[in-house]
Amino acid sequence: VPVPLDAEWRIDLSAVDEADAARALCLWVNTPGNPAGGLDDLGEAARWGRERGVPVLSDECYVEFTWSGPPRSILQHGVEGVLAVHSLSKRSNLAGLRVGFYAGDPDLAWYLRETRRHQGFLIPGPAQAAGAAALRDQAHVEVQAARYRRRLEVLVEVLGAVGVEVGMPEGGFYLWAEAPGGDHMTLVRQLASELGVLVSPGTVFGPEGAGRVRVAAVVTDDDLEVVRRRADSLAG
Repeated sequence: VPVPLDAEWRIDLSAVDEADAARALCLWVNTPGNPAGGLDDLGEAARWGRERGVPVLSDECYVEFTWSGPPRSILQHGVEGVLAVHSLSKRSNLAGLRVGFYAGDPDLAWYLRETRRHQGFLIPGPAQAAGAAALRDQAHVEVQAARYRRRLEVLVEVLGAVGVEVGMPEGGFYLWAEAPGGDHMTLVRQLASELGVLVSPGTVFGPEGAGRVRVAAVVTDDDLEVVRRRADSLAG
C-alpha cells in the first residue's frame, strides 16, 4: 500500500488509513529519498510502527550523501521494531556485487537472516571480501560525496540555463525537477536533443511524478563539463 506524501515529498504518516495500518506487515521508508531527495522524520516513523506493532524497515542506502545536516539513521531512535538497511552499491560504487547489510531489532534481523538462508545462496566470498574492505575505508566515501555534491551543483546551474529552476536536494544524488508547463515528456526530449542528457520521466516512479523528471548526477566530471558548455551556448 503506498504511503501518502506531503508537499515536500516526505512520507505523511498522519494520512495513513488506520485500516491499512492494522493489516500492514511492515512500513518501508527510504531516506534520503529516491527520486525526490527528501529526508523523512525517522523518529516519527519508529514511533508510528511501535504504537501499532508494525516493523519499520528504513532504506538508508543514500545516507552518506546527506546534504541537509548530518547523516541520520532510524537506529538513533532505538532498535525495538526497526531495521536499518544499507547497500554498498551507492556508498562505495559496488552496484555489481549486490552487497549490503542491515542492523537493528535482533528478532527482525534473525528472521531476515533465516529467510535469506532458505531462499538461495549467500553472497559469494570474493564479494564479501570486497564489501568488508570497502567498509573499513571511509576516505573514498567522503571523496565520492564531495564529487556528487559538486555534480549536483553543476546540474542545478545547467538546468537553470535552459529554463528549469530546481534546488539542491536534502540528500541523494538526484534532482527532482518540475517541467515548465508541467509537460515532463517535452522536457525529456528537450534535454536529450539540446544537451545530450538522458533523464527519467517522473511517471516512472508513479503517477504522482507527472510533470517532473529525475536527473541523476552519475556522469563523469568531463562529460558534465561538456553538458555545461552546451547549456551556456544555448543561454547565449
